[in-house]
Amino acid sequence: MAAKKRLKTPAKKKSSATSRVRWTSGNDREMKAMIKAQTPARAIAKQLDRTEAAVRQRIHKLGLSLRSSKKKARR
Repeated sequence: MAAKKRLKTPAKKKSSATSRVRWTSGNDREMKAMIKAQTPARAIAKQLDRTEAAVRQRIHKLGLSLRSSKKKARR
């Protein structure tokens, strides 16, 4: 018997949970204000509709920190 040839079907576009959304200057401003108010990364991510990892990466890329810049007084 002759082997049947498989017909190629067009590839279906997969819906990915990791669709990339560009950061805007408005997102950056909003995030900076939340960092200044000492908002946790998880809350920032929820507000901006992004993952916590994406928020942390962006904070690092912008040279910011979630930690308080206030120095603790020595006793």
